[in-house]
Amino acid sequence: MTPTGFKRRYPQRDITCEVCLPNNPIKQAQVIAKQDGRVYGTHILNELLALLPGPSQCHTQISNGSDVSVGDVVLNFEAPIHSILAAERILLNLLQRLCGIATLTQRFVQALNQPKIQILDTRKTTPGLRFLEKDAVLAGGGHNHRQNLSDMILIKENHLIEMANNAQLEQLDTICQNAKAKHNNIPIEIEIETLAQLQQWSFQNIDYILFDNFDIPTLKQAITYCQTHQIKAQREVSGNISLSTIHHYQDLDIHRISVGSLTHSAKALDLSLLIL
Repeated sequence: MTPTGFKRRYPQRDITCEVCLPNNPIKQAQVIAKQDGRVYGTHILNELLALLPGPSQCHTQISNGSDVSVGDVVLNFEAPIHSILAAERILLNLLQRLCGIATLTQRFVQALNQPKIQILDTRKTTPGLRFLEKDAVLAGGGHNHRQNLSDMILIKENHLIEMANNAQLEQLDTICQNAKAKHNNIPIEIEIETLAQLQQWSFQNIDYILFDNFDIPTLKQAITYCQTHQIKAQREVSGNISLSTIHHYQDLDIHRISVGSLTHSAKALDLSLLIL
């Protein structure tokens, strides 16, 4: 949330406060956890309060990346009552969203229970909130995939379709070799959906192979093929992986699991703001 983004949401006047609370006294407020979970986003309050009129002071009770239980005080702060009420909904919306992502990520990490395999996010994030949401994934014990299109050469289904239309697929190994020579510090990943695709190229200049929507028996065949043919690219799995199915990947020889639902389907952690 940028200052510009906040100001767009901040009303020119709060008519309810003008009518009911004309004196605008300094008050204390707390953000309370109504669910167990993992906290991320407490630093946002200082940024919000700095944009509002009047003196304010914030005391973080629970630091980012820490666990919280029902009834715990997450934040304790004081400010003019008008500022508290102006910031309340934006603060809670953001904090609940980010804590929800951190909590869901933590649950995926716990459900997998395999420190050798990384849980990664994707770019399926809320517009304007990508960096915050990806930081929330880190707070939950996950890892970040690419931030943007310039971080990685990621050849996906639509790229392959268009390359096939242009009769370029047979040149993929050469294209990747040239790309690696030109952009040595940028990793290359390719998404495949079938065993036939795995057998089509050498993957000599590929850093990661993304196995998309492979069922477990087919994925095991793909892993065996990579081992037999000494394909050194790290193996990433993605597609319809949930908390109830991720344990099936625990003992497989893979390196990464990317989970879009960490950011696009995380349920907000229930928090409330109380004025003392």
